[in-house]
Amino acid sequence: MRLFAGLRPSEEFRAALSVLQSRLQAAGVTAKYLDPSNLHMTLAFIGEWPENITALLPAVDQPFQLTLTHAGIFPEAKVIWAGTEPSDALDQLANQVRSRLSEAGIPFDPKPFVPHITLGRKPAVPAEFELSIIEIPSAVMTVREVCLFRSDREENGMVYSVIGKSAV
Repeated sequence: MRLFAGLRPSEEFRAALSVLQSRLQAAGVTAKYLDPSNLHMTLAFIGEWPENITALLPAVDQPFQLTLTHAGIFPEAKVIWAGTEPSDALDQLANQVRSRLSEAGIPFDPKPFVPHITLGRKPAVPAEFELSIIEIPSAVMTVREVCLFRSDREENGMVYSVIGKSAV
């Protein structure tokens, strides 16, 4: 199984992300946009692992909120993404996930955690385009759980499915 630990946006947050994708498209930003049902925030990418490791996911003892605030592009990764306001609670949660994986001997991508939600891949941006002109929809979500996702390659791209959630 190809696995990662992450956050699943609430329906309202997902709807705002979909609006953001539409605004980017209307502004001439082409990309292979993810289906809104696939939107997520990765806390730790594990990759191939033979078993379900939901039991390792930390519980969210104190729910916290994330607010959608901006969009960005990672040119080296060819990704256009949505970002949230900085959150110590989110950073601590990502560190907890990574610590638990490390303690269990489960390898994961060691790149530093950069909170973002991928909106699309291989973006093509008009030369005069400025991300700052895009109005970011208002959206807040409460984080209550960490999800274990499985990613499967299908005919139209990757599909991400929640196969477990942390206990509260």
